[in-house]
Amino acid sequence: MLGERRNNSSARGILFEEPENWIQKVDAEKMEELSTKSENTEISRRKEEAVSRPIEQKTSNRDESREKGTQAEKKNRNTVRKKAGNPKGELEQEDSMQDEEGSSGRKRLDRIERETGEYEGEEEFPGKEKEEVSFDNRRKQGALRSGELFFSAEKTDRDFADVLREIQGYLSKEYSDLVAADGSEEVKTQIRRYAGKYIQEHRIFVKGMSTDELLDAVYSEMAEYGFLTKYIYGDGIEEIDINAWDDVEIQYSGGTTKKLEEHFTSPEHAINVVRRMLHVSGMVLDDASPCVLGHLSKNIRIAVLKTPIVDEDVGVAVSIRIVNPQNMKKEDFVRGGTATDEMLDFLSECIRYGISVCVAGATSSGKTTLLGWLLTTIPDGKRIYSIENGSRELALVRRKDGHVVNSVIHTLTRDSENDRQRVDQITLLDMALRFNPDIIVVGEMRGSEANAAQEAARTGVAVVTTIHSMSCDATYRRMVSLCKRAVDMSDETLMGFVTEAYPIVAFCKQLENRERRLMEIMECEILPDGQRVFRPLFQYEITENKMVNGQFIIHGYHRKINPISESLARRFLENGMPQEMIRRFLMEPENGKEVQAV
Repeated sequence: MLGERRNNSSARGILFEEPENWIQKVDAEKMEELSTKSENTEISRRKEEAVSRPIEQKTSNRDESREKGTQAEKKNRNTVRKKAGNPKGELEQEDSMQDEEGSSGRKRLDRIERETGEYEGEEEFPGKEKEEVSFDNRRKQGALRSGELFFSAEKTDRDFADVLREIQGYLSKEYSDLVAADGSEEVKTQIRRYAGKYIQEHRIFVKGMSTDELLDAVYSEMAEYGFLTKYIYGDGIEEIDINAWDDVEIQYSGGTTKKLEEHFTSPEHAINVVRRMLHVSGMVLDDASPCVLGHLSKNIRIAVLKTPIVDEDVGVAVSIRIVNPQNMKKEDFVRGGTATDEMLDFLSECIRYGISVCVAGATSSGKTTLLGWLLTTIPDGKRIYSIENGSRELALVRRKDGHVVNSVIHTLTRDSENDRQRVDQITLLDMALRFNPDIIVVGEMRGSEANAAQEAARTGVAVVTTIHSMSCDATYRRMVSLCKRAVDMSDETLMGFVTEAYPIVAFCKQLENRERRLMEIMECEILPDGQRVFRPLFQYEITENKMVNGQFIIHGYHRKINPISESLARRFLENGMPQEMIRRFLMEPENGKEVQAV
């Protein structure tokens, strides 16, 4: 009997093999056992049929085959037991046990078939039978569902912020050198690889995100700048303003501003991302340096304020300026209504023929964009020396067939706590005159460098710069106040210097409807008696200003007000401008306007 149960146990182990093969094996083994214990020819015939009949037939008739096999087995088993002298009652008891055992086996079989999609039945395990399932059988049972377990891990959705902190902690612990590296492409690739491995091994899921999307988000947070990355390097975006960790807005090149639904997860998260940005330019943001200026690339500038300068619940305030003026074309300005062809041609020819120009305007008025385009019109034969504060926004070098075709020297200021290592705009302006430039570009005048710039302009070199101001005539007063930071002179004296240095001022403005306009181009004429005359050459006149459905509607047009002065025409002629072009600038407009002396 023990041997018989071992055989039965062996048969049960077979049940956990492939669904299509176990029926054939069970029937074959049972028939083999019957043939060895009995010479019944009917059973031998059934054995041959069981081995040879197709799997489809066995599947459809499995219940009948099992019942017949069980009855034959009982008959043969009773014969053996009678020979051994077992009483009838014992035989019936044994049969009852076997019936129960067979029933339990069929129930176990039904369960296996249900799990493999072959059969729908009740799952029921008596305690005894459940205990008798061997480790090997359990292993085989698990093997049937191994593929399912691999792909359907624990579907417990987690918060992305928690997942990010977990992965960051893991990488910081296991790959600290990698996390602290310089952010090269190789390092970023390794971060992505290890983060992806961790996500797969721990079967991490975040609601609303696929595994690939989760990996992209984690990688962006650790190796890039989170959700800001796509906006920083996107097309048509000019400025990103972070007012608080949960308040982010972007400004497009057309002037449109949009609040983002995306934001940081906490003030600390915002600070960490901004620190990674500043790391590119070697700047550190901490309690000792809560106000920092930095850059991401040549044309991306960052200004940052951190606690305690801003409130703790704000975390950080950031302005990211993205300047790409070389992508702008003359047609873009004209089509967008910023200026007319004649206005743009006039400013371009001024710089081309040695007349200094100051582009004025408030923040986001488009002055840097206009300056960048003007510099792209300079002929290749002109030598350009640029000075920018901290970060590069201008890219003036032109190449053709792999060779540089123009002459450009780009310089940057350098801040340092060590006075001997600090390099400011004044120092670079002094150096500029030693490089024999035709045009000096001062990215922005914000302090005492204004005096050095006007000094350079009065040497005969064309100086092109920008300044924050509220109008053309106010620009000169603004220059005077900046120059007084460097020298102790009277306002009258300095006004004479700056008007001589910058005969042309162009004023840009962003209107309430977020559109940008070149509002005015003005010449400061110096009369023989020394008197200064402000001569508006071009102006933008507003004809309609109204609000419809909460939106500003502004209409207007550009028009020529006055021709250039005779003194400016003489300077153009002396600097090589063709007379035909000069005559065009001297033409009277149809509706002239009297100039005012000051």
